[in-house]
Amino acid sequence: MLSTFKYSLIFLFISLLITSVEAFELVSGRGDINLFHKDQMKKIDGNSINGAIGINQDTLIMTASNSYARFINDRGDILIIGPNSKVTVELKSTFAGDLIALHDGNIRVIAKKQRKVRKGKFDRIFIRTNSAVAAAETADFLLSYNLFNNVTGLLSFNGEAAFKRIDKTHDLSAGQRLIYRRSSKGSQLKYKFHKDTGLSEKLKLANDTLFGDERKNVSTLYRGQYSATFHDARPASMPVKINPIQLTLLYRNTNLDMTLYSDSMDYGQGDDATVAAFPLKGDLLRPAEQVTSYRGQYSTYQKKYAPKAGGLVDIRTGIYIPPENDAIFDESFRVYIPRKIGRINAVNGNFVSPKNLKVDPNKGFVTVNNTHESLKNQQMLNNLLKSNLLLASYQNVSRKKMSMAERYSANIVGVSIVNQGLTHTYNNDEFDFSSRGIELSLILIGNGVIRPFAKFKLLNENFEQLTSSKEVERFYHMNLGLDYLLNENFYLSGQISIDEAPIYLSSTDTITLATINSLIGEVGAKVIRSKRYDIFVFGGAKYNHSNEDDEFDMESGFGFYAGAKAEYWINRRSYFYGDLSYINHSLSIVGNSNDSDIDMSGTILNLGYRYSF
Repeated sequence: MLSTFKYSLIFLFISLLITSVEAFELVSGRGDINLFHKDQMKKIDGNSINGAIGINQDTLIMTASNSYARFINDRGDILIIGPNSKVTVELKSTFAGDLIALHDGNIRVIAKKQRKVRKGKFDRIFIRTNSAVAAAETADFLLSYNLFNNVTGLLSFNGEAAFKRIDKTHDLSAGQRLIYRRSSKGSQLKYKFHKDTGLSEKLKLANDTLFGDERKNVSTLYRGQYSATFHDARPASMPVKINPIQLTLLYRNTNLDMTLYSDSMDYGQGDDATVAAFPLKGDLLRPAEQVTSYRGQYSTYQKKYAPKAGGLVDIRTGIYIPPENDAIFDESFRVYIPRKIGRINAVNGNFVSPKNLKVDPNKGFVTVNNTHESLKNQQMLNNLLKSNLLLASYQNVSRKKMSMAERYSANIVGVSIVNQGLTHTYNNDEFDFSSRGIELSLILIGNGVIRPFAKFKLLNENFEQLTSSKEVERFYHMNLGLDYLLNENFYLSGQISIDEAPIYLSSTDTITLATINSLIGEVGAKVIRSKRYDIFVFGGAKYNHSNEDDEFDMESGFGFYAGAKAEYWINRRSYFYGDLSYINHSLSIVGNSNDSDIDMSGTILNLGYRYSF
């Protein structure tokens, strides 16, 4: 009986050693910090923390948009949870280490020198997300996880950090702890926190996964190196050096300040809030040497890949932006120096996109305002991401056709065949003036919203059925104008047209040519769109000026037209198109016994091909 009681006390003592109640202490912070433990919530104002606040195991910590929370354990390890983050302090074990779950946001780990690690005793800090598991013995690193693209990224500042991608179905995945559901409007995420009773086994599994004898696809990161889980079907990217200027500023950002975002910055006129990623001068941290090629590499057999060294990291999305193709290699720091991919926030080291661009977790770079420069940069940057295998769901270049904004930022040339079937009514007499010919069109590069264009038609008469004397064989139409893109679905157009048109002179029973100068206004809308084709409807008004001729005078007139057009994209550069329109235009001619009121009406069919460059 005494023996049984003795062993019970020993078991109880060991249990207390292995799992202490208070895992960490909250020592400082800023803004709203919410703690959830055993169905109870405690709200803390980080600015008012005067003493250490104990944090129990299995506590969910949530920070607000402009807040952070700093924790410390009994070994002196520091955890800094950044803004808009959700972290669970799951388990603290004297013999096995600490287990933490990062559900969304970012966390910085500053691990002090640990106790000696012996067989079966793993005194490390382990952090798991939905897509990765990381660990530190003596290290300082920043771990980020973006819920929307499932990318976990690890940036090492000092020491060694172990990192491995895992599937959502893996036993170590944190996805089953905090379950997210989209609201009915799709703009907010609701979540439910689940208990986990097998945390001790998961802590041992984490150690075996990263440090066991049969470990596989585990990356070891050293100072200034970055790795992330960009693809579900591949291991984490092989560690590469980031830009030393950003590395230095992020290292100094011990409060994980993320308040100055790229989409609110405008550094076009020497804004002191940002710095360039060059030159590499001053007191900068020097990244450790990497084992992969600085130019980037990819192994088809092992599915391992490494982007180009020296790029910038967008901490919020986890996306790594590699240096441009013609970036210069710096022999001192042994990285490529980016000059065109963006800038760096001078206060906190965050990535700042080029003007009028921002980083989307899944699409890469998207435009804030459509300008020629922003669309050009968007295409260049997304091509960099694609070529460096950094976007699993790349959408900007892989789609089959250009967006409307891209079309308004490209030169487009086209050729088409035209068939016009117009009926002219002169008082009570009708004449069919049919014609066929070709149209050449040139749409000049615009700024993403406005583009100029020119069209030239050369038409041959087809008046064989008429008995009147004809002075017409061929004639031309010329249009000069501007298109204005309201949004992806609507546009406006203003044009000046100079058209030669057949005119019947009753005094001489002759068909001759007259020049009609007109102002045209048009509005159009995209009504059907798919991956390869678009269908538009359009309508417009036409006003012609009065004009004097030797045989008659033309008075001003008014008309309208309406129609539909379709575009079928062969690839991202070229497409077939066709439009069918109905026109009605009324005007008058006077002089030399040729007084007539003319109504011109009929259809115009245009079929052609266009190429953009």
